[in-house]
Amino acid sequence: MAIKIIAFGQIAEITGKELTVEASDITILKAALQVEFPALAEKKYAIAVNKKLVADNVALSDNDTVALMPPYSGG
Repeated sequence: MAIKIIAFGQIAEITGKELTVEASDITILKAALQVEFPALAEKKYAIAVNKKLVADNVALSDNDTVALMPPYSGG
């Protein structure tokens, strides 16, 4: 199933701003991204599925949008 990925900040510098990946859940998605972009293994980032932050493995559906966001700090 095709999952649209939108990346921000340092993550976008590695992957590009938008791409499409085949994955059925977050664990598979992360593994696929790390194979294609080995530098991601060293980065920490938050994941949002359809604009909702997720901390655990979540099943993905065709045409879901996943955002990859680097850590952020307020000021």
